[in-house]
Amino acid sequence: MNRLGSFGMGFLGVRLARDLGADLGLVGWVLTVFGACTIPSRIVGGLLANRFGARAAMVIGLLSCAAAQLLIALGTSVPVVIVGAVTLGLAYEIIEPATQALVAEAVPPGRRASSYSLLWAAMAVAGVAAGVLAAILTRWGIASLFVADAATSLVAAAVVAFLLPNVRVHAHGAAWRPAVSGRLLAWTVVGCVYATLMMVVVFMLPLAVDASGRPQSTTGWMLAVAAASAILAQRLVARWEGRIAPAGLLALGYAVLALGLCLWAWGTLPGLVVGAVLEGASGSFLLGTQQAIASRMAPPGGAATVMTVYGLSWGVGTIGAPLFGTALLEFGAARLWLTCAVAAAALAVGHGVHSLRADAHGKEIGRFATGGPIRAPHPASAASLVPQIRNGVRRQS
Repeated sequence: MNRLGSFGMGFLGVRLARDLGADLGLVGWVLTVFGACTIPSRIVGGLLANRFGARAAMVIGLLSCAAAQLLIALGTSVPVVIVGAVTLGLAYEIIEPATQALVAEAVPPGRRASSYSLLWAAMAVAGVAAGVLAAILTRWGIASLFVADAATSLVAAAVVAFLLPNVRVHAHGAAWRPAVSGRLLAWTVVGCVYATLMMVVVFMLPLAVDASGRPQSTTGWMLAVAAASAILAQRLVARWEGRIAPAGLLALGYAVLALGLCLWAWGTLPGLVVGAVLEGASGSFLLGTQQAIASRMAPPGGAATVMTVYGLSWGVGTIGAPLFGTALLEFGAARLWLTCAVAAAALAVGHGVHSLRADAHGKEIGRFATGGPIRAPHPASAASLVPQIRNGVRRQS
């Protein structure tokens, strides 16, 4: 439900630049401030999840996002929309620690990559409809996208409030101490690079399409194609998860992403469509595997805090992407996408070398990626969560 309207953020730059006449430099700084605000947003989300439970954290986050989206949609001046963007940034990441911690506590470590990919694919299912909806709504203006996003956030908040049991993520007073281990911080730095690439795509794709003279409906259709591709790629992750080292899955995902970005640099309509297919598929390989790697570094009861710390990489990426992206976009979309493709290819080579080196030495494949020995899942596992969810649904029936 939330993903159904989540296309709005990608059009924030277009809302400022095309609707309100803001110059590209100001747009870059506004999007950077938005990204900076997502860092405290993620921390607040982790604190709320630990203190009040997943349901309360998600409802607060969704309601706050809805209010911010309406302010962006109804604002008639640049300052008002900037206030809305800042508010949206402060609310945007609140739900993430809760959703990611629930997966970490409910799923055995060996199946988390496909489980996080399934969470990503579940959003992609709605993303297919979201892309079509975006393509249609842009005919009535960019503001209509933010109204739709606010509406779906409200519906999602209602679904969470009435159907999700208030499962408390099991944290204790010292839960933040193991979350700042050197291993987790190193993995978070790697995550910052991927997050920056992804946020460049989110923020710059609508602007690049607009600069090329194509209608904004093109962006909507590309989002739909990418989402459909992510659904199919998730099934491959589920099939290969136990057979391929995590570093191998990451190398494959980055290689696919690099090829897709090269096709975007080509600039033809077939290149944009095929590139969207590859970019969407790469998300299932990369996002699920990276989150699974981070979750395995959590001690019992530390899932929410570890996922909060690792998730800060998205805040860093959201800060850097607008400045990096707008600076390159001034030289043309081809340079922007080729630069991103080079970065993705470098990551593919790095993970590939790591996987081959670990295999050649006869070590546990991807030991760094799995965070050491696999721990038994916390008692709040699938066996305990499923009956709670079932009972919660029965009570509402």
